Amino acid sequence: MSYHVTGKAVDGTKLFRDDVDRLLFLRLLAFEAVRSGWCVLAYTLMTTHYHLVLRLRRLTLSSGFQRLNSVYAREYNRAHGRRGALWHRRYFDAMLVSDGHLYEAIRYVALNAPRAGICATAEDWPWSSYGAAIGVQAKDLIVDEPALLSLFGTRHDEARKTLRAIVEEADPRVRLSQTRVRLRG
Repeated sequence: MSYHVTGKAVDGTKLFRDDVDRLLFLRLLAFEAVRSGWCVLAYTLMTTHYHLVLRLRRLTLSSGFQRLNSVYAREYNRAHGRRGALWHRRYFDAMLVSDGHLYEAIRYVALNAPRAGICATAEDWPWSSYGAAIGVQAKDLIVDEPALLSLFGTRHDEARKTLRAIVEEADPRVRLSQTRVRLRG
């Protein structure tokens, strides 16, 4: 089972005020992914929220995100001298029921920063797994790269090209309609 999971800070609070916050969250995410048996396929950390695409190896979505979000909130509040709720709500998840849906979630996560106008291209955002996935940044130790790339091809170099093409395509509806036609034929 694959999921697109988001967590958003309450009332426009900056969930990540600085790189120290982002590094803390990524360290906690890496720990929880191992503990909960998550296969992380993609992520991006924005200012007020995060996005993750992951595959569950065990039924730990709720318990894992409860731990991840509560530990991060306590550490964040302590570091920034604040009290009270940090999260808008516990988290939001959407089950990705088809390969197409999974590809679109990965594409959406990769494009979040450029669509927000904080970088020119998806691979420019240092707080996203996308640059490493296409091979233009150092290997990301949180993402299960073989699992991610296997979604896009059998050879890593070709899979990276296919992933990049899907993320950069102007209109994914064209690809989806061509796929439907091929499946029928």
